[in-house]
Amino acid sequence: MGFVKRLFDNLEHYLLAVFMAAITFVVFIQVVFRQLGQSLPWSEELSRYLLVWITMIGASEGIKRAVHVGVEAFTIFLPLKLKKTINIVALLVCVLFCGIVLYYSLSIIRVQATNKQITPAMQIPMWIAYAALPAGAALMIVRYVQVIVRSVKEFGSDRMVMGLED
Repeated sequence: MGFVKRLFDNLEHYLLAVFMAAITFVVFIQVVFRQLGQSLPWSEELSRYLLVWITMIGASEGIKRAVHVGVEAFTIFLPLKLKKTINIVALLVCVLFCGIVLYYSLSIIRVQATNKQITPAMQIPMWIAYAALPAGAALMIVRYVQVIVRSVKEFGSDRMVMGLED
């Protein structure tokens, strides 16, 4: 069970490492081929889709590590309990937003799958590229819920919970 927990705890990290290595390799190969007077028509498309996946998964990783930009100007002078309450409410709003993104992105994927649209260069189903949105939104919801649970558990303490690794 320890392996599964460790794998899930670091899921984004592993996926980002694989996708970053892949995009680096694809772009490098494209540069080499261009210097040889050739072109790989699929490389730009694959790089673009990998970048979208990296962005969505990276957003989830950012929640886990508490590196997203926040504005403390409104809460900096408030008492700690009120600050924690506002933080939990803000996290709940983020879960709601990600839930909306998840719902509508799944609708888009259903349309893409129904229409059987394919990508121009790689000729793969377009829904695979679009799947980055619901995958990222779902991962973000999981991470936000984890932060909320941790925040509620430590509500009585004298420290502010921002992420899962602080």
